[in-house]
Amino acid sequence: MKKALLITTILSLIGVMSFAQKPNNVVWSIGKADQSPNEFALAPDGFKNFVGNDFGYEDKFYLVNYSHERKDFPYVLPGIVDTWGGTYQWSGWRNNNINILFGINNQPTAGNYKLVIRLSDYAKKFLPQIKVSINNFDKFIQLSAEGYDAAKQAVASKMEPTVDSLSLMGDLSKATPKILEIPIDAGVLRKGGNIIHLTVLRGSWIMFDGITLESDKKVDVQTPGDFFIKAVKPATYEIENDGKQFQPLLINIQHLKGLPKMTVLLDDQPVFNEIVEQGNYDFEVPMPALLSPKNSTYKILENGILIQSGQVKRSKQTTQTLADYVDTRLGTAHSRWMIAPGPWMPFSMVKMSPDNQNAGWQAGYDPIYESVGTFSHIHEWTMGGLGIFASNGKLKTTIGDELHPGSGYGSRIDKRGEKAGIGLYEVMLTDYNIKAEVTATTRCGFERFTFPKDRDSSRILIDLHIPSEYDYQLKEIQLKKVSDYRIEGFAHQLTPTVWSNDADQDYTVYFVIEFDQPIKNLGAWIDDKLKSGDFF
Repeated sequence: MKKALLITTILSLIGVMSFAQKPNNVVWSIGKADQSPNEFALAPDGFKNFVGNDFGYEDKFYLVNYSHERKDFPYVLPGIVDTWGGTYQWSGWRNNNINILFGINNQPTAGNYKLVIRLSDYAKKFLPQIKVSINNFDKFIQLSAEGYDAAKQAVASKMEPTVDSLSLMGDLSKATPKILEIPIDAGVLRKGGNIIHLTVLRGSWIMFDGITLESDKKVDVQTPGDFFIKAVKPATYEIENDGKQFQPLLINIQHLKGLPKMTVLLDDQPVFNEIVEQGNYDFEVPMPALLSPKNSTYKILENGILIQSGQVKRSKQTTQTLADYVDTRLGTAHSRWMIAPGPWMPFSMVKMSPDNQNAGWQAGYDPIYESVGTFSHIHEWTMGGLGIFASNGKLKTTIGDELHPGSGYGSRIDKRGEKAGIGLYEVMLTDYNIKAEVTATTRCGFERFTFPKDRDSSRILIDLHIPSEYDYQLKEIQLKKVSDYRIEGFAHQLTPTVWSNDADQDYTVYFVIEFDQPIKNLGAWIDDKLKSGDFF
């Protein structure tokens, strides 16, 4: 059971893992396990050409039984502190990605499966934290090394010189090889397309020796043709076309070569034909909407040849509008303070948004971070303020560091469950098991926090000095409890020389905060020092 609080505001497990019974069949492999990365692209010393060769982007991929290591798989994956990987003072932290695609002809059966990532070396000054996603399964791995402690390593700047460069330049005489074994449940793998996503969330680079998928069961891996089917699933919505309702069958396609024709059959009846051009596509294949659930079969043909078939569960869904396709996180990576997921109205007094970055250039929200520090009300150029957040457990009064989740009251989040449509931001604050929902009108911000009942406290934090792109001083503040449900106050804020020596940003934020449940007690902090309730 959980309880919800509505607020109206006016204005890693690391290391090597193994099975009791080790898999002995290599399903597929990338590279050779010879403690050398020389079979990969850019090796042995071309790391500075990583961005120039378009590696690291979301649309780049290595497709098993199609791609080639020497051309399509880089020998090194930079971390966010590596300037040669795209991070810089003016571009912000940049994370890079490696996407491995592979298709399976048969549904994997129960057995032992594991992904084995062999590293030739990795950075030590800034130890990497790796995120490995296999379809809907995520694994976080913090690398360690003798004599180094990730918790005590130096705070990186956005203009760090290249670190631990000996191996990057091709000399592995002092390298530290590492083998990472990640067990995979058979239910994670699926018939058809599968995707493995690798990224370095924190720290510096990793260098590859080889990657294998292993199993004690026979797995039949696809040999792709002119396009690759990454995923097939029924939509959780309906669309209207020519006065008729349809539940789309969503087919994600990666074009490989030529101009192939894709045909889709539903219960052996043709319902879709399309020429697949260069790029990645999410096709909405129309299935007539139903009032009662039904299982149907689909078949996908490439140039008239059957390449995939399966079952699809159809059921009644709500109608989706064009607005429902919008994801307001698009464009927020490496962006400015006033470019954020929202939600906010055009020309509104209140611009609510999650914040997850430190103060300074490009503060605010960046989707590379899997955390939220607070929800603040003002996201204008040179202006910010009034953060509100929910927590439980031990009281923390600082927001924490963007690169060290848990260092303050900010929380890690369930990134897969994060929603950022028009008018609503929603996420699970996993450190506290609190569901956060945020919306706004032209003058009001609304937040709803749903607290778990099995925690020892439930609190709302009102932070008047939050990290923003242009830091500000609090010249005068006032908060007053006017009823068990209402707090009123203001913050006089000053940012000196905001864009020139003679331009000061001097403004006052007035606010009223109302709760739908009574306030039990109040406390305050100034510069990490707790104050008693009479402060109000």
